[in-house]
Amino acid sequence: MKRKDIISALLKPTIASDAAAQPESKPVRVAAGSVRAMGLELGRLTEEAGQADVLRGQLASGSIVVELDPDEIEPSFVADRLGPTSDPQYRQLVESIRRDGQKIPILVRPLADKGHDYQIAYGHRRWHAARELGIRVRAIVQQLSDTELVIAQGKENSERRNLSFIERALFAANLNSRGFDRPTINAALAVQSAETTRLLAVAAAIPPQIVGAIGPAPKAGRTRWMELVDYLGKHDMAHLVSHTIEQPSFQNFGTDARFESLMATLRAAASKPLHAEQFTNIQGQPVVKVTRSGQGLRLWIDEHHASGLGAYLIRSLPGLILQFEHDTDKQRAAD
Repeated sequence: MKRKDIISALLKPTIASDAAAQPESKPVRVAAGSVRAMGLELGRLTEEAGQADVLRGQLASGSIVVELDPDEIEPSFVADRLGPTSDPQYRQLVESIRRDGQKIPILVRPLADKGHDYQIAYGHRRWHAARELGIRVRAIVQQLSDTELVIAQGKENSERRNLSFIERALFAANLNSRGFDRPTINAALAVQSAETTRLLAVAAAIPPQIVGAIGPAPKAGRTRWMELVDYLGKHDMAHLVSHTIEQPSFQNFGTDARFESLMATLRAAASKPLHAEQFTNIQGQPVVKVTRSGQGLRLWIDEHHASGLGAYLIRSLPGLILQFEHDTDKQRAAD
């Protein structure tokens, strides 16, 4: 709005009121310098009023960045990352913030009567870095419900693509254990229900000590983690996994190398027989040889010394399977 329009708008109500109350008189002249000064002041007030409106809108939307004491902030109530400060990328982040400052703010929500003033929705590593550097952390403060917090947390991770498959699986499992419904978990992970089901299945199938020993393994995707699940389902592999991850040399590797080392060990074990057993007849002649491997069990029958035994076993298999299932059900009920 031009200066003269501002003045006219401000004076119009007064002029109209005075005209109705008094007889017509000559207009009063105001010095040009005074008019100019008044216009500048009105322009400044108008601009500040506009800035105040913008400020109120930003505060309402939570887009204002403030600087907070990291000690006033606590992490999200749902963990989404394994070893957030243990990888080389974190060290690069710390050095970047030390050199250039924190470019991207974190998102927090205010807390009431919980020991801390704020809780993180996303930006945990930036928060850790600020604490390490002894500086204040730049943050956006928004009122968030629990559901809004976890969706914002998952959405930021999804867009930045910096959570590995197993971290996403554990994030889904944590949300599920806290009672969040499937639509919320899907939204937090930005996936369909089928993928959420796979994530939950993997998280449930791999014991925490194995995940902790391997770490996030960002280069290992869904296919290879599900391959590990298959190996863990074989009883003769569980001991091998435990033995492997307990070796000091295993822990000296980086997280991706640990995953590859374990998978190489399991694949090698599955590709060769682990041990074999022989069964003899009354005369002591070997008639049955059983070979066990990571892929299953192989039966070899010497028909020369046990003619008809193979056919007999094949006829007996349906009954043996039924008996096996019956005994297994009884054992489960007893447990």
